[in-house]
Amino acid sequence: MASREDLVEHLWREIINPLADPSTLDNIVANCKRNPDGSFAEVGPAIERVLAAGVSPEDLCLISRSATYEAVFGTLYAIGDPGADNNDVFGLYEILATSPSAKW
Repeated sequence: MASREDLVEHLWREIINPLADPSTLDNIVANCKRNPDGSFAEVGPAIERVLAAGVSPEDLCLISRSATYEAVFGTLYAIGDPGADNNDVFGLYEILATSPSAKW
């Protein structure tokens, strides 16, 4: 099991910081085309529209990276307060991945 510091470093390195690279946008678009019925598949076309409208890839990456940081921060905070019964947080990603996506 990793230390708390190792976990946070992992989150920065593997989850937040990769979004600074504009090539991640191409990867997201390609993945959405390969899996058009997947969760958030509509993000690929949205990225293409935003870029076509003249937003720079770097600006879009900055927005994505910031949103990802906020999501990671909020998740870590929620794990501590309110937490889960008996600190049972293992496998929560499976519940998230299989739950229906929110509809606005």
